[in-house]
Amino acid sequence: MTERDSNQRSHWCVVVADDHGPEWAPAVSPSNKPASVQYCGLGEPTTLLQKALHRAGRIAPAAQIMVTAIDGHREHWEPTLWSVRGRCRFVGESRLTSCLTVAAALLSVAAESPHDVVTVLPAKCYVTHEDVLFSALQSAYMNLPQTPEGVLTLGMVDIPEGIDEDYLVPGRAKGGTHWVVQAMARRPVRWVARHLREHGAMTSSGILIGYAGVFAAHLAKQWPNLTVKLIGALSGAVASGTECRIPTALRSGVPSAVLRSLSWCAPAFPQRVLPVQHAGWSGLRSPRAVACISAIAHRYREAPVRPRDWGLHSRDPIMWAHRP
Repeated sequence: MTERDSNQRSHWCVVVADDHGPEWAPAVSPSNKPASVQYCGLGEPTTLLQKALHRAGRIAPAAQIMVTAIDGHREHWEPTLWSVRGRCRFVGESRLTSCLTVAAALLSVAAESPHDVVTVLPAKCYVTHEDVLFSALQSAYMNLPQTPEGVLTLGMVDIPEGIDEDYLVPGRAKGGTHWVVQAMARRPVRWVARHLREHGAMTSSGILIGYAGVFAAHLAKQWPNLTVKLIGALSGAVASGTECRIPTALRSGVPSAVLRSLSWCAPAFPQRVLPVQHAGWSGLRSPRAVACISAIAHRYREAPVRPRDWGLHSRDPIMWAHRP
C-alpha cells in the first residue's frame, strides 16, 4: 500500500481523543490550566491530538477520519477539529461515556460497509519515529486479509523499560501469520514487566486495525442491548449531519463489567499482534510517564542524539528508539 493507495477509499480511521489520561501543562505561567495530555504538545507547538490527526490523514481520506471527544473539553479539541465534519465527531457527555464513543464510531462505519478497514488510533501517545509507525501500519494492512480474526494490533518492542505501560502476552497462532494475543497485563510492577519482556511480551499500543464488520459483530454478540442504544443515537446524527452525542444516560442498565470490557482487549476480543521495533513509543499512561517523556523530548530538542551516543543498554526510551 502506498500513502495514497487506489483502494484507500475503503479505509477509515478513528482518532481516540477522549481516553482518560494524566494532565500536563507547561510550567511557564501559573495561569496555564492543566489539560489532558492529548491536548498538549509536551513543550512543542503541535499537540498530540494534531499529530494523531496527521497520522490518520496518511492512511484515510479526510472525509473518513472520525474523532471521539468529551464535551467538557470542547475548548481544547474544537479548534483542532475544524476539518472533521460533524457526523464524524462522536462526543461523549462526560468521562463516563468514553467507553461508548469508539463503539459508536465503529458501528457507523459498519453500517455503511462492513468490509471497510478501520484503524483505531489513540491520541494519547508519544511517537519518536513516525515513518517506522507508518511502515508498521502498512504491513498490518497487507497482512489483514490473511488474519483469521480479522483484527490486528501493534505491539511495541523498542523500549527496554517502558514507564507504566500495559503489556501484550503473545502466544503461537494455530493458523495464519503473526502471534495471537493471549492476555493483557495492565501496568505491572517493574520486576513483573521485566519478566514479561524476557518472555516475549510487547508494549500495548492501543492501535487496532480490522474490518468494520468484525468490530460490529463482536458488539452485537456480546452486548446486543447496548448496540441497539448506540444505533439509535447514530441515526439522529446521520439524519441531521451533526455530531453524534453520547449521553451518560446511555449507560443506564448496562453492567459495569460490560462497560469495562469495551476496551477492545484480548482475549475477550480475539486479535493478533504485529511486533514493531524502534518506533520510540510511549502510551503516556501516568503522570510519571508524561514527565519523563517531556523531559527527554526537551533534552533531545536541545541536543540531538549523535551516532556515538547510541547504546544497547541505555534505559532512555528515546535513546533506545534511535538505535541503528
